[in-house]
Amino acid sequence: MDNHEYLSSLHDISKFSRDELRDVMNNNGISLSEASFKVKLNELLNLELISRVGRNAYCVPKSGVYKYQYEYSALAETIVVEIQENHPIMDFTVLETIQLNEFTNHQLAHNVVFVSIEGDLSDYAFNTLKEIYPGKVLINPKIDVFHKYWYDDMIVVGKLVTESPRDQKSQWATVLEKLLVDIIADPLLSYSVSESEYTNIYAEAFSKYAINESRLFRYARRRGIEKVILQLIRYSTDIQLRTR
Repeated sequence: MDNHEYLSSLHDISKFSRDELRDVMNNNGISLSEASFKVKLNELLNLELISRVGRNAYCVPKSGVYKYQYEYSALAETIVVEIQENHPIMDFTVLETIQLNEFTNHQLAHNVVFVSIEGDLSDYAFNTLKEIYPGKVLINPKIDVFHKYWYDDMIVVGKLVTESPRDQKSQWATVLEKLLVDIIADPLLSYSVSESEYTNIYAEAFSKYAINESRLFRYARRRGIEKVILQLIRYSTDIQLRTR
């Protein structure tokens, strides 16, 4: 049975490729076909014995570093159920401001649930949710309207940015890489979070979770803030990027 001892030789390596992992396995007497190696790779990822940090780039996470998971509020989960039941083929993601409390110095007391909908289907989701939560749902609000009506458990429906990174298991859940980009790129979300918190948010996120840097910067580029995030990381944090 595979006891994964071969991974010890990769502990102190910043990143390694599929071929490098396979070479280590071969050197330890584990010879696999291409199909079997793909199965083994996915097994190692699922067991969180290795983490994906970029395109064909992996690492053995340090102790205390895990794959990002977040337990959504009851309100957010109810919204997900309502959309899935009323619009079963709708593509959407959910993000809530209290999701950031794990990373911020100053806790966000009031929650706002952001629901991002594919294409031009926002109106359908808005009409469904406003019937269930009358007076609590806004659609594509400007900053002044958002500020005027901002209160706890408000729901904001907007358009999902194309090519947004997605969670493989829960397609509607917001992955950490998307969250890190959106707090800067999205005007409404950035309004909710003080810019002074960015440094701590990024430092905490990178110290606690395995960040897929390729996915982070690809989405940041899609949103036009790749250089902004790169400068934030390089000049305001002690984060050591693995792929740049």
